[in-house]
Amino acid sequence: MKKYISILIFTLCIAATGSAVAQDAKQDRQKARKEQWEKFRQDKQAFYTKTMELTQEQAEKFFPLFDEMEKKKFELVREVHKEARNLMKAESVTDEQYKAAADHAASIAEKEVAIEKEYYARFCEILTPRQQFLYHRCEPQFQKDMVNKKHKSGKGGKECK
Repeated sequence: MKKYISILIFTLCIAATGSAVAQDAKQDRQKARKEQWEKFRQDKQAFYTKTMELTQEQAEKFFPLFDEMEKKKFELVREVHKEARNLMKAESVTDEQYKAAADHAASIAEKEVAIEKEYYARFCEILTPRQQFLYHRCEPQFQKDMVNKKHKSGKGGKECK
């Protein structure tokens, strides 16, 4: 009997240790993801600041608004992705549900444009006309630069020819 209790206690200790290690690994991944996201955000802000020639004062006013706008747009997309995941997991889905989800996804671009217009009006209170013009060039150029950096670092997948 003592042998069985010893084996049971040993097994429970091993299981608890494995669970703790798995939890630590998950926390490490989450921490690394947060750090990576923060670095990305800082790189983006530095790029926009340089490209748009923002003063320190302008940057302090612009980026909280910009981050707020980006968060609203992100939440729209997240909502559509969540709805799609739920449909894919459902055992039976009607055509009406598929149509509603497709209509919702199709409306995202329109909603994003409305958000951008709302914030652009607020950006105009902070930015000069030249900076307003440069703002519209920033995101495509930033994305292009990020792709080029990934490609040069060898993390971008297959080599382009």
